[in-house]
Amino acid sequence: MPYAIIDGDDVGVKIEAHILANDVESFKKTSALITQSIESLVSELEITPGIDVISHGGDSILARVESSQTATISEILSAKQKPGQFTFSVGIGEDLRQSFIALRMAKSSGKRKVVVY
Repeated sequence: MPYAIIDGDDVGVKIEAHILANDVESFKKTSALITQSIESLVSELEITPGIDVISHGGDSILARVESSQTATISEILSAKQKPGQFTFSVGIGEDLRQSFIALRMAKSSGKRKVVVY
């Protein structure tokens, strides 16, 4: 069963900008948005047959995905993306290494994408 790594796009850049601006309120708002977005996505994935969430934290999720459910991940992500606020990229592969490489490909080719290795 393939793995999927889901990761927030440009999260570090947003957080660092708030830190460098010494803007605690914006930091808290962005952090809350990230947490809310990830928790909402995890909830959706956990009730989807054929998807097993292994771990999540920060702006990332690791899941096992039946091959027949890779399109479902794309559909769920499309519904959960918040362009201008918070978006996700996904890498799917037969093992963690392939999934990570696919994730890097998704991020380096424009983000907000699902790439299968």
